[in-house]
Amino acid sequence: MKKVLLLLYFSFLMTTSFAQFGYGFINFENTSELYKIVIDTSIAGNTWQIGEPDKQFFSAAHSPPNAIVTDTLNSYPANNLSVFYYKTLGDYEIYSHGCILDFWYKIDCDTLTDYGEVEISYNDGITWENLIKGWSWWMVFDSLNNVVMTQSSTDDTIVFTGKSNGWYKFHSDFTLNSIIYDSIIFRFTFHSASPSSERDGWMIDDIEFQTWWESIDELGDSDLIYPNPVEDQLNIDIKERVNSYEILNLRGHIVKNGDINSSMSTINVSDLPAGLYVFKVYLENSGVKHGKLIKL
Repeated sequence: MKKVLLLLYFSFLMTTSFAQFGYGFINFENTSELYKIVIDTSIAGNTWQIGEPDKQFFSAAHSPPNAIVTDTLNSYPANNLSVFYYKTLGDYEIYSHGCILDFWYKIDCDTLTDYGEVEISYNDGITWENLIKGWSWWMVFDSLNNVVMTQSSTDDTIVFTGKSNGWYKFHSDFTLNSIIYDSIIFRFTFHSASPSSERDGWMIDDIEFQTWWESIDELGDSDLIYPNPVEDQLNIDIKERVNSYEILNLRGHIVKNGDINSSMSTINVSDLPAGLYVFKVYLENSGVKHGKLIKL
């Protein structure tokens, strides 16, 4: 069932293991960060614009002068689909990953027939799912009345619809266990079906992304997994004794595992579909190493 989402609280506990921290903030004034925002120009009639809002309800950005708006001047059209992406780019491998996504927004549209949604992809846009699907906690804060409007830890689909009192802040706090990737992408979509009746649509500002992750050693030059890309037989030559291995897809699901009990072994991967995987080995000394694996 869809829930009306009209925002922010922070309650993520740091793990006791060695951790790293990542942070991103988009206020639409700092141009050095705007490369992470991509408006989908392949969609005909996409109304998302970055600029100074000048409409009846959307009269100013949360942190002026700029925000991202479904048209900075005009009301949104009927039967429209407008999309932009926030790409959190990284060059690291992560595991047991904790994330927070916050943003301020105003919404002004026909309830439920027209709505906004936020989705996430952690495999470079191949698959998408609703932001809170399967994750931990979210809330909406009304800054005008200084109250938490709604909060939930349910596994549900969430949409942004109706009309906000003023600026609302949305917060989501989630942990992605056993998922390993270099970056994630958030997709913001505004859907309209009915005539807009001169309504303003959706405006978003001050997007904040925070993340914590536990480190796991990557396979180094002294370790060999070959050939890579692999078609049939994968050879493992780790310069430490290995107890077991796992192969995970990009959704974090284990697709193949087994015992090794030596530093050298061969694994038949011919039954795996072609694609990108994560290969993990569990060492005799309780350590863990991982690396990317390409299956042809």
